[in-house]
Amino acid sequence: MNAPFKAEKLGTSTAVFDAYIDRSWASNAERQRAKGMDFVIGKRSGCHMWNLEGTKRVVDCGNAGGVHSLGHHNPDIAATLRRALDEGRDTGLWAIPNLEYLKLQDMLAEKAPFASLNRSLVTLASTVSVDMAVSFAFRYTGRQKMLAYRHGYHGHSGFAGLVTGSLDEGIIDHYNMPTQHVDFMATYGDPAVMDQVITEEHAAVIVEPQDYETFAPAPEGFLEALQATCRKKGVLFILDETRTGLGRSGKLWMGSYYDIEPDMLITGKGLSGGLYPVSALLTNEAIYDKNMNEHKFSYISSLGGNEISCMVAQKVLELASDPVLLKNVNDMGPKLRDGLFAVAERNPDIFRPGTSYGAATTLEITQPERARDVYQAVFDAGVVCHSTSVILPTVIKYFPCLIMDDAVIEEICDATERAAEALRG
Repeated sequence: MNAPFKAEKLGTSTAVFDAYIDRSWASNAERQRAKGMDFVIGKRSGCHMWNLEGTKRVVDCGNAGGVHSLGHHNPDIAATLRRALDEGRDTGLWAIPNLEYLKLQDMLAEKAPFASLNRSLVTLASTVSVDMAVSFAFRYTGRQKMLAYRHGYHGHSGFAGLVTGSLDEGIIDHYNMPTQHVDFMATYGDPAVMDQVITEEHAAVIVEPQDYETFAPAPEGFLEALQATCRKKGVLFILDETRTGLGRSGKLWMGSYYDIEPDMLITGKGLSGGLYPVSALLTNEAIYDKNMNEHKFSYISSLGGNEISCMVAQKVLELASDPVLLKNVNDMGPKLRDGLFAVAERNPDIFRPGTSYGAATTLEITQPERARDVYQAVFDAGVVCHSTSVILPTVIKYFPCLIMDDAVIEEICDATERAAEALRG
């Protein structure tokens, strides 16, 4: 029998990792430790995090996929959360309508990338929003099969887990999910195969406007061809902007760069401001009404859409759509790209220039077998990256806070340069 929990006495990152391995989510701690990251977050502020001991500071270029895009403990979002609590608000009762939910729905409709997306369902997590998007597609079309990109990522439970087919991160086989309800595209970005892979059996296709593994943006014509084939075959088109939305691309929504109009859009992660869980599914009136208003209990969540989460999300939308923030992304993003690509050109034995859009840049790892070593070397030098890809091209992914400035970019590039020197020496 394990000793009684004494978590309050665990004062170092290594001790917390040991305890996780002993009595908690061991595989997660072991995975991070294998990457050389015995790092438990203590203090955090803006673009930076410190370890529990306060002895190591790093630039956050992982952002939990965008959760902290507006910076750790953003003061405006924190003030909104405090105001909600000071006003005596709590999670309310799910069955009783609340004004803040309506305000958020109206704001989402106003800021949606496409006018038709004027209805929304507010949840607590992107995974739940994806789960409901699949449910909506099944009911609306009367079909029961999805299509997704094999190496995409949409969540880890329910129908979200079903459409996450990654051989590395996916959990379909692990949980013995009913795979007859999903097909997967083997490649991302090839418009020529759309007519073959999308069939009249599919209720919907769900994709991100980037290749999740390589972070390469959707190439010209791909999303347009996907939508056109969906329309021809009566298949719904779901765009998952969990990572790419809320300013990451230099526009509020990455889908705005393409000539498309999806039937549903997912936003989340950063919608929480990193302080209070909230996500949303945006769709049109026809899909919304058929799903939400033709059954008395179409969607029940004790906490989803509560007043506090809706107030936080409103503030995030306000900040993420601010022209000043978007200008910063469009100014700083190219600087980050140029800086990192210059590092690659000076260190061709370690890196090659990868891809870039907005505040997301990758460097190709010249020797794919050393991907883990590269990730650890960059971390040791002071930057936590998002991940390295498990498909070719093998890249290391930089996903910094949207509030980064010249000094933060210099830190990132300097750390990457020092990492290359360490790998060589």
